[in-house]
Amino acid sequence: MNLFQRLSYTALNFPTSAAGMPIFIFILPFYADDLGLGLSLVGIIFFLGRFTDILTDPVMGLLIDKFPSRWGKHKHWILLSTPIFMFATFLIFLPQTSSPSWIYFFVGLFMLYLAFTLSTITQLSWATYLAPDYDERTKLLTLRELMALLGMFSVIAIPAIVEISDPTLQAKVNAIGIFVLFCIPLITINAVFFTPDSSSYKSKDSSEYSFSNFLTLFSNKMLIRIVIAAVLIAFCMSLNGALYLIWMEVVIELPEYSSRLILIYYVVSVFGLWIWRYLSLKTSKHFAAGISCIYAIIVLTLGFIGYWYIKDLTTFQRLIGVGTFIVLYGFSFSGPLPLINAMTADISDKLNVELGENISGTVFSFLTTLTKIGFALAAVVPYLVLELYWGFDISLGTSNTESSKMAIYYIYTFVPIISYTIASYLLFTHSLGRQDHEKIKSQLTNHAV
Repeated sequence: MNLFQRLSYTALNFPTSAAGMPIFIFILPFYADDLGLGLSLVGIIFFLGRFTDILTDPVMGLLIDKFPSRWGKHKHWILLSTPIFMFATFLIFLPQTSSPSWIYFFVGLFMLYLAFTLSTITQLSWATYLAPDYDERTKLLTLRELMALLGMFSVIAIPAIVEISDPTLQAKVNAIGIFVLFCIPLITINAVFFTPDSSSYKSKDSSEYSFSNFLTLFSNKMLIRIVIAAVLIAFCMSLNGALYLIWMEVVIELPEYSSRLILIYYVVSVFGLWIWRYLSLKTSKHFAAGISCIYAIIVLTLGFIGYWYIKDLTTFQRLIGVGTFIVLYGFSFSGPLPLINAMTADISDKLNVELGENISGTVFSFLTTLTKIGFALAAVVPYLVLELYWGFDISLGTSNTESSKMAIYYIYTFVPIISYTIASYLLFTHSLGRQDHEKIKSQLTNHAV
């Protein structure tokens, strides 16, 4: 592929991340507080929306593997996701009522995540065809992550600009929705026209592709270890996102700087992506991903210690302190997950050799199915624990009890530390490296010939 084709493919991740990231940072607090659904109910609805979405992933993986089209194995699924994606974005980001029901929120979330499923699994499966080489795959999927970061950067920049004239959460959410609705069709049409797709796939007998392929992956120890690491990392990142606005308002007491600081966070993560990418190309994917987890643990530990020194300082001094933490923590954000996607593609090649068939759609649906559990739990668990056990009330802000404020602080810091520790061990002990994949690639090439 030439550079333009690479950019066309990877840009598909731009609107997905632009719509997905605000769910945790803006949408959940918006529906919980501004639209009056409450913290616990929003957390439960979000969990149910993600849980029902989880059920669609194995189906999507099966469909990708079983039903190609005259355009190839992937393009038609990307096209199918577009109208669903646009309608769901309109429902969630531009609600037509100030008092939506829980059913409205649930339906909107379910449709949005269904569109994500259609698009994301297809994109990841597509990568195994577009980049068959170990290092080329790393380059392509880290470029895809760069597009995700640019999407996040864009939707963080929008609220940062909007809050200058209108600081309300509704204004920020509406502006993000309009931007995403504009991007979806333009990027999709460009990718479908200019990105190559596999043309040799033919629809196979139903006996060759079935849910048994998905179920057998639970016995694949190599894949399970990587997927568990992905679940833990997704949980960490999503938990920090779900609690970020609350943490900034109630613990740090600097809510007016929240959008601008998170913007800095995502700018820094772009530079972090290239650091982890470079380390991966010089060493291995699993080593670089493991190091990024260790780095996150160190920064979180320093942040925990540093808080006790800045909590009673002036506004400017607290801003410098929390800004430093966010800059350092931002370097870790883009490290592990794109590398785990590339590692999963390598495992998919290994299974292709062992099974004699390409089940990349099923393999990535397995990864996304279980990873979504981490995303789902990241909102419902801390929200329910804070509200039901510590009596936290989001509408009270800084008037909440000191014990509930400290609960936010400890959950925000120590849960990710524990999760990153386990994930780093699983990544460091991964056994499929560059030389192993070269042998697999050679076997696939000989088989194709």
